[in-house]
Amino acid sequence: MDKEFSITGHGACQEVGRSAFVVDFGEKFLLDFGVKLHVDDVEYPTEINEHVKAAIISHAHLDHSGLLPYFYKNSECLSFMTQATLELADILWKDSIKIAEFEGLAPKYSKEEIERTHRYNFVVPYKKKLNLTHDVSLEFFDAGHILGSALAKLNYKEKSFLYTGDFKVKETQLHTGCDFSEGKVDYVMIESTYGDREQPDRKLEEKAFCESVQSTVERGGWAIVPVLAIGRSQEVIDILSKYNINAPIYFDGMAKKVSEVYFKHPDLVKDPKGLKRALNGVNWVQGKQARGKALKQPGIIVSTSGMMKGGPVMHYVRKIINDPRSKIHLTSFQAEGTPGRQLLEEGRIIDEEKRMMVKVGCRYEKFDFSAHPSQSEMITALKKWSPKEVFLVHGDKTVMDKFSAKIKQETGIKATQVVEGKKISFE
Repeated sequence: MDKEFSITGHGACQEVGRSAFVVDFGEKFLLDFGVKLHVDDVEYPTEINEHVKAAIISHAHLDHSGLLPYFYKNSECLSFMTQATLELADILWKDSIKIAEFEGLAPKYSKEEIERTHRYNFVVPYKKKLNLTHDVSLEFFDAGHILGSALAKLNYKEKSFLYTGDFKVKETQLHTGCDFSEGKVDYVMIESTYGDREQPDRKLEEKAFCESVQSTVERGGWAIVPVLAIGRSQEVIDILSKYNINAPIYFDGMAKKVSEVYFKHPDLVKDPKGLKRALNGVNWVQGKQARGKALKQPGIIVSTSGMMKGGPVMHYVRKIINDPRSKIHLTSFQAEGTPGRQLLEEGRIIDEEKRMMVKVGCRYEKFDFSAHPSQSEMITALKKWSPKEVFLVHGDKTVMDKFSAKIKQETGIKATQVVEGKKISFE
């Protein structure tokens, strides 16, 4: 009889955020360990109370890597990720401590635990097989999501298991899409963020975004573009450069530090020269005085954070919030409970500095530059991988219900939703 394996979900089960899964191939492996941000608090995965042989981090976004230093309060296992992921995650970990202290909260981990995380980390390049145990090997493939993001392929003897983390099939402004050279696999654990829908045409969305930004400045307003520090900020700057937008562009927040990491890894970007040219062509904001300068004449301000929780973007929003000529251009997924989601659904936003709800008098619109795959992209990927069974994570339950039905209809493959705290066995 074949050996029985299992998956246990500790987060991102029928929800988006706080990804954390333990897979058991005789030895247990932790796949991602992230957090979920809300307006007033942070939600964490359930505790890992079992011995883990190794931790594998798919990419640097906080909902996948954000709690790893806390894991190293008690663990001495090795963790595996790409070099770019480690560099980007380190920036986010240190920033999380600063934000917690600023908000008067006790950080979940300390700088010492971040250093401890580095001591136990093992950097793995793409397409280099590494033996984790006598029976289990790991190989990373470019996931096309952000810099350093990886599809993690685990092999146990003759069986193969692929964890997608967050991935993208089609090319974007920065990346060429995920690498399918891993071939067919026996089992796939796949993200389901957009498993119930198709995304708009990327080129048309870029054009609409640039036209909106240009018209905002031409009517005498400021175009505020909240961005995720990793990936989206660099992509937005690159798009604005490509469309030759005629307006001063200011670049603020943690995205500046992240961009330095992009400069260090040109081999992981589709057009590194174009990106460098775009980033060098904007006004990098340094300090409060420079922020005042950015608001002296109508222009474009690209700033973290993408969901408008934390980061300097709210400094600019406060200045233009009642200006009907100005516009907030949201460019990323807005998680439930975030100020960006609140803006879209209610036309108002919480000002965390003033601790009050404010009605928005400026214009606002969301543009879809998602680095996640749409339903058809994921079906294409599953047909290439041709697994025996698919495990769905990182998606709302209503989305997963539709996605699992579509998988069955299009491929005939069994799709199982991973439920928090419930062990799923497979052979």
